[in-house]
Amino acid sequence: MLDPLEHQMPPGRDRAERVGVWISGVGHTVLVLWAIIGGALFAADDSPPVEMTEVTTISNQQFEEMAARSRGAGPVGQADGDAPAQPQTPGDTSAAEGPDVALEAPEPDTTAAALPQPSTTAEPAPDLSDLETARPPVDVATIAPVPQAPDAEVAPDTPRTEATPDTAAPARPDQPVTPRSALALDRSAPPPDRPAGLREAVVAAREAARAEAAVAAAERERLATAAQAEEDRQAAIAAAEAQEAAQEREARAAAARAEEERAAAARAEAERAEEARRAEAARQEAERAEAQRRAEERRAEAARREEEARAEAERREQERLAAERRAEEQRRAEEQRRAEERRAEQERLADIARQIEEEEQRRLAREAEERELADIRAAAQAELARQTALAERLAEQQRLQDAAQNAQEATPSPVDGNAPEGEGEGGGSDVLTDALNEAGSARIEANDLDDALADAMGETRPSQLPPREAVDIASVPMTQAEKDGFRDAVQSCWNLGTASIEALETRVVVGFTMSRDGRPDPDSFRIVGAPEVDGARQQAFEAARRAILRCAGSGYKLPAAKYNEWDDVEMTFTPNGVEGFE
Repeated sequence: MLDPLEHQMPPGRDRAERVGVWISGVGHTVLVLWAIIGGALFAADDSPPVEMTEVTTISNQQFEEMAARSRGAGPVGQADGDAPAQPQTPGDTSAAEGPDVALEAPEPDTTAAALPQPSTTAEPAPDLSDLETARPPVDVATIAPVPQAPDAEVAPDTPRTEATPDTAAPARPDQPVTPRSALALDRSAPPPDRPAGLREAVVAAREAARAEAAVAAAERERLATAAQAEEDRQAAIAAAEAQEAAQEREARAAAARAEEERAAAARAEAERAEEARRAEAARQEAERAEAQRRAEERRAEAARREEEARAEAERREQERLAAERRAEEQRRAEEQRRAEERRAEQERLADIARQIEEEEQRRLAREAEERELADIRAAAQAELARQTALAERLAEQQRLQDAAQNAQEATPSPVDGNAPEGEGEGGGSDVLTDALNEAGSARIEANDLDDALADAMGETRPSQLPPREAVDIASVPMTQAEKDGFRDAVQSCWNLGTASIEALETRVVVGFTMSRDGRPDPDSFRIVGAPEVDGARQQAFEAARRAILRCAGSGYKLPAAKYNEWDDVEMTFTPNGVEGFE
């Protein structure tokens, strides 16, 4: 049985905690990997090495001397030029202008801060023991040019005061006398005397101003005292109000704390009751889960055994099926082997029969050719006899014509009266006239005459068939059955095989010549009607050429008497087969 404490918490919360643990673990893993890999991928650049140089320190007096050398004489920090105006000493009661009046010193300002007295002791020398080394120090000097020290000013000589001033006019260089007006005065009038009561008026004015300042100071003090009293009163009121508010807040907070404590106690009691209820429910759920688990284990064991039995049965069935498949495959292989043997035997017998038939065809073709040659020779002999008879008849006709012409030339004209006397009307001229008429009625052909002359001269010409017989043979076309047989013979070997896709969609016309025994001339193959041959068309042409030569064997079965129809063939090949030929 499961521990009930494991089921005290609800499943949703347990799942949330597991999800939180997984998220935390993944986050920490990613952080650790980033710390490991990120340091290698994004390493900071090395800082440049720090350069150190030994220097020496100087005192304040040495600094002032160096500054004086760079800007001139005078203390450090004092600006060049005229010195600023100094305040007037309080004890100075002399008036700036006007008659001598004794003025009282103003009262010192009590609000002014007292300035500290400058120290009269010299600054102690710095401790340079840690910097004293054998290496010579580096002198620090300014790059500004050292100004030239000003020449010492020579104070003018102070005139000596004598008891009696020397009234003698100093010697002047000779100059032209300046013209002087007659109205010019030799001496100016003395200044007027100080008016009476001026000092008393000044003193009275000062006393009045002092009295007014005292009254104003008293009024300011009274107002400040009243404002301070009002501020104190307002502060006291604010403090009282703040104390009351704090007390009220504390009271509310105490009440809220008490209410929260009561609510927390109620929640704790409810949580304890809920936990007890959950523990009881978890225990019951654990018992139910345990019972269900045991039932599931029993069902799983039964299912496992059933699965094992089914697997064993399937294995045995598969072994049986595999054995049957192997036996079937062996049987099919044996049948295929026997079929191949039978097909090979049939092909061998068909080859033998085809060879026998081809031999018979060749024999028949030879016999037909021999008969044709015999007929041609007989026709040639008959033609030769006819030509010989014709030549003899022509020679006889020519002889008769020559004799008639000679007899006509020897017979005297009737006009002359020398004509011979014959028996009956016409006498012996009837025989001559008949010969001439017979000779003129016979038409002499030019070809017959040439042949007769050639035969008479002993020339030999090749025999040929009579024109009518040659025309009859050339005019007989091939039948459709003969054309289909030729096309089917080439179609049986036509196969594009592993040609390209373009070649499988190409139409090509192949032309070639054939001999009388039905064999194509391998050197006569050509592509018809294609001025430019591309790769696909060339592949289709090569496949067609191989098909024609492969199926030729000892020669295609074509009628020898119609050789003029198939001596030069143009055959059209398409992906679907052989369309036909011309």
